[in-house]
Amino acid sequence: MKFLIALLVLFHIRHSYGVNVVYSNNRPNKDLSSNIESSEHLYSNTWAVHLEGGERKAREIAEKNGFNFVRIFSSFEDHYLFEHKDVENRRNRRSIEHHSRLEREPTVRWAEQQKILKRTKRGFQDFTDPLFAEQWYLKNRGITSCKETKGINVVPVWEKGITGKGVVVTILDDGLEHSHADLVGNYEPGASYDFNGGDPDPFPTYTSDNINKHGTRCAGEVAGAINNGLCGVGVAYNSRVGGVRMLDGDVTDAVEGASLSLNPQKIDIYSSSWGPDDDGKTVDGPGHLAYEAFTKGTTKGRDGKGSIFVWATGNGGKNHDYCSCDGYINSIYTVSIGAVDDCGKSPWYAEPCPGTMAVTYSSGVSGINKEIVTTDLHNKCTMKHTGTSAAAPLAAGIFALVLEANPELTWRDLQHLVVKTSKKISENDNMWQKNDAGLSVNPKFGFGVLDTAAMVEAAKSSDWKTADEQHICKSKVKKETKDIPAMGSVTSEIFTSGCFGQPSSVNQLEHVHAYITLKHPSRGGLSISLKSPSGITSPLLEKRILDTASVGFTDWPFLTVFNWGENPTGTWELTVKDSSGRGGVLVEWRLDVYGTFNSSLVKHVDENKMCIDECVKGCPHPFSEKCIGCKKYCDCEKGVCVSQCDSNLSADHERRHCRRALNTEIERNSDASARNGRATTSSATVKVRHSLLSISMPAKFAVIALSAAVLLALAGAIGYFLMGLPNTRNSGRAVDYQMVGAPGKYVVDLNISHEDPTHDVQ
Repeated sequence: MKFLIALLVLFHIRHSYGVNVVYSNNRPNKDLSSNIESSEHLYSNTWAVHLEGGERKAREIAEKNGFNFVRIFSSFEDHYLFEHKDVENRRNRRSIEHHSRLEREPTVRWAEQQKILKRTKRGFQDFTDPLFAEQWYLKNRGITSCKETKGINVVPVWEKGITGKGVVVTILDDGLEHSHADLVGNYEPGASYDFNGGDPDPFPTYTSDNINKHGTRCAGEVAGAINNGLCGVGVAYNSRVGGVRMLDGDVTDAVEGASLSLNPQKIDIYSSSWGPDDDGKTVDGPGHLAYEAFTKGTTKGRDGKGSIFVWATGNGGKNHDYCSCDGYINSIYTVSIGAVDDCGKSPWYAEPCPGTMAVTYSSGVSGINKEIVTTDLHNKCTMKHTGTSAAAPLAAGIFALVLEANPELTWRDLQHLVVKTSKKISENDNMWQKNDAGLSVNPKFGFGVLDTAAMVEAAKSSDWKTADEQHICKSKVKKETKDIPAMGSVTSEIFTSGCFGQPSSVNQLEHVHAYITLKHPSRGGLSISLKSPSGITSPLLEKRILDTASVGFTDWPFLTVFNWGENPTGTWELTVKDSSGRGGVLVEWRLDVYGTFNSSLVKHVDENKMCIDECVKGCPHPFSEKCIGCKKYCDCEKGVCVSQCDSNLSADHERRHCRRALNTEIERNSDASARNGRATTSSATVKVRHSLLSISMPAKFAVIALSAAVLLALAGAIGYFLMGLPNTRNSGRAVDYQMVGAPGKYVVDLNISHEDPTHDVQ
């Protein structure tokens, strides 16, 4: 009886629902899609067939029954795909007739006409938010003032289901309207605080002019909700967003430090669209506590992986400001983000500098270029968010997606991803340079515009590995006291081996700091550039016509990222130029280079051969620049290599030179001048002194005798002069004579002293 009921059920299924299945002893698992009525499906003209006898038998059965043999399913043994050319593709009902022919074949164990299944990508769809269509910068397309806008390339990431889940971004600003319908679902109280009011609630103060709208606008760019019928969408619309109210009151170093160090194990990304005045005359940066927040955040935040600090480069373009005068941009711990308009051009308000890492999209000329869509105060929306203030939160949202894709990224890993994946923009701009590592750099755009999909792909790649330990190699301070000529320039050079052979050795650069001290009566009339051994020039400072301060710079840390990936070994040239007509003085400078040591990049050299080829008497160039990694020194007096310098010589460990200590610095200046082909007064002086040192012994005696005669004559004249003085109490005082000036032009400097009864002649 049970067998009869089973047959009746089988007959009903086959003829009422058209489930064309051929059963065998190896019946396939239940087809879950058969629970859906067949009228809801479209059917293709292909059949999946499982049969015995191999490919030859499959081809025979296909031809016999009017099918074309399409292919073998390599992953499934004895499974094949057939196609029937007489069956219309995408039809509403199954083809029972053709299916019946297959089921009558004794070797066919299972066959099924293929349904066209409805499948939807999880993640991005065209959202229903009313202003989503206006968010041109999100979709790689859209109506803009240009024919083509590439956008930040975020849609492919959304399509993979990466939307910012599990990542916390905090907006450091003037408050956050966390009750806003587009933000309330993503608001994170644990990542929020009011340092102006001293309580946990960062809600902004409402005023008639809505001046405290900034933080709420920035937050909507990051975490605006989807499909809620309000505004647009955030870049990381499933991330959590917090707010810190710290700009609506007195801002102190304590306020900044507390804001930047708030809950670093909870907050992943701190987004700051603020800084010193963009007035074209301010030079300012983080104080002690803010700096401590950066260092502790990057070493201890995110369970030791490091907090991410995103910083807007500034809107002082109309005031000819330059972001190298902003100490937050000059920090190695921040990811500095500039802006481009919807045409990919640098907008009028932008501040360039070689510390800029990348750009994202924002506004341009009002009424011509598009602007940014986001949330606004009083549960409203705006299409008028502008400036680098709007660019930085977009970057923060992008980084939230990247951290979701790979939560193990360190703060330096993220910077490496920015460098590696950013796309060149405005390619015809004449300020692009390609460095020795093959990276294109520009003070307006950094490494280019952020590409979300490229960053995520690189972060998820099996080739990804965390950055090697950061090393810092510090040069000695180059004390100069060189005049900066009015309407002219002065140069200075520092050689570095990248601290080769030391624990702090760097042969693959990341950041470079040039700490500069100079005096000038009108600071804004200066421009400063730094040229690396590879020839890449970083414009550390350009003229700021509104800056008339007479204080110059004191140990100011100018930053460049232009040499990322290069080897620092060699001579770095600093040039300071005056365009004010007033001149100044370069006092001193030094280099700090940051990066890693990659042993695979070390060139193994034949030290003995290098000693023969490169160790030359007088040392016209640094021996370590040619003999990389060599343990011997070049004796510059003899022109031969030695394992250690003689006791009467000074060892220069950076250059691997042995020189006379008295002449070391003079000869370094001579080397630098010779390498650059410059004929300066100082180099001429050195050459004369060097030639005097190298003349024959009889000539040296003649020179000494002549010098003695001159000195005796001078001593007699001075004694005669002193004897004629009315005050005889001067007798017994020592007189020091110093010969100073260029060769051939000597001046006598009298230094009368009570303490020292001796005299020296130099």
